[in-house]
Amino acid sequence: MTTTVVQMVSIILAALALLMGAYLLIIGKRPWRGGENVQVAPRVRLLGLSYILVFGAAMLQIILEPRGVEAEALGGIMVLGGVIVIIVVYLESRASRRDSHESRLDSRLR
Repeated sequence: MTTTVVQMVSIILAALALLMGAYLLIIGKRPWRGGENVQVAPRVRLLGLSYILVFGAAMLQIILEPRGVEAEALGGIMVLGGVIVIIVVYLESRASRRDSHESRLDSRLR
């Protein structure tokens, strides 16, 4: 009974993450950034793709309980999604450093 409850909660949370990934991929806005009307960076869409890969594969593993090659393939998809997250975090940190560097230059020029 406990395993069933844990699996149901996991599926519900993964489904919510899939919806969030679809939102990020299709609409491309960051809901956590309020009322900004700036152009959306492609890395936000990459983050949505990684959500779909990781949590979609997790849902399939919970529901189908694959074995052998199928399980390895789903694990590979999850790893690919994780690599995309690492790339997005790197790009985001690089962009924020560039922005802070530009703002320092602007303040020095004033």
